[in-house]
Amino acid sequence: MNHLTQWFSRRWLSLLFSVVMLTLALVVLWLSHWLKTQTSPTLLVREVSTLSLPPPPPPPAPRQQQTAENSTLSLQVEGQGAVMQKMEMELPPLELFKPQEMLIDPMNTQWQSLEVNWNAFDLDALDNLPTLLTPLRVTFPKSLSRQGIDKALIKLDVMIDEAGQVTLIDIASNPYPELVPEIQKLVRNSRFSPPQKDHEPARARFIWPIEIKS
Repeated sequence: MNHLTQWFSRRWLSLLFSVVMLTLALVVLWLSHWLKTQTSPTLLVREVSTLSLPPPPPPPAPRQQQTAENSTLSLQVEGQGAVMQKMEMELPPLELFKPQEMLIDPMNTQWQSLEVNWNAFDLDALDNLPTLLTPLRVTFPKSLSRQGIDKALIKLDVMIDEAGQVTLIDIASNPYPELVPEIQKLVRNSRFSPPQKDHEPARARFIWPIEIKS
């Protein structure tokens, strides 16, 4: 019985203590709210010197709208002005003639030949035999030398004009096609004495044999 009494007394004391503490907390909250409502806000006034500040800029001037008035110009011209005189001209009548048709007979049309005239004198018909004025310089191809070929005989069908210049008409004989570039170079660089027939400049055509060695 004593234990039960002690337990109830302790329980009652703790409950009473909790109620007292809660009441004190409510009182403290009410006091703090009341103090906030009673205190008046403080106003802090500072003195500002107007001497150190620059004066405010003047307000912008109002823009003036310029109204453009349309002015009409009226020109008054007295008199009738320039007068164009009407001129009448009589032109002779034009007579148009139809051109006559050209009749071309394709069977009888003669075409101009584009073949080169190789007509020239033989060496026997000349006053003197032409003389070679330039040395024969031919580079023997290395491809032939590697094959054991060291010489070749060629024959050229050439013509010598009135100034002694040589023109290659045809390669009459050439056993090796590798020599063609050297033959063309040889003909371009060769010059003969001008051939003559009856003491007049003439052209000569002949077969020119040349032996080329490595």
